Amino acid sequence: MELWVKVGEEKRKLVGSLWKVSEEVSNLEGEVKILSIHAPSRERRRVKKLIREKEGNVREAFKELALWFRKREARKIRRRIKELKKRAVINSKGERYYRPSLLKEIEKLEERLSSLNV
Repeated sequence: MELWVKVGEEKRKLVGSLWKVSEEVSNLEGEVKILSIHAPSRERRRVKKLIREKEGNVREAFKELALWFRKREARKIRRRIKELKKRAVINSKGERYYRPSLLKEIEKLEERLSSLNV
């Protein structure tokens, strides 16, 4: 996705995935105005629809979009952690044991989950 925006008097070109661009736009200071957007039609329609819903407030629309992406990623991570925890080995006493490599992966995922700020 390529997005040209005007922030105050300055023109900026934002390039990357819709998620990355939405994060960048939501963090911009000042009044944001879209000059042009080059993206697949599905992404263009989605952005235009959100801007219409927010009554022309570009930053709020992209902030909502970025939040949606973070929530989606958080759901993926939580689902993966849940799947990994099901792989526990249960001994004859009913105690759960996890392989050390499994614990490391779960810790990494939990760390990534906490960095998403959802």
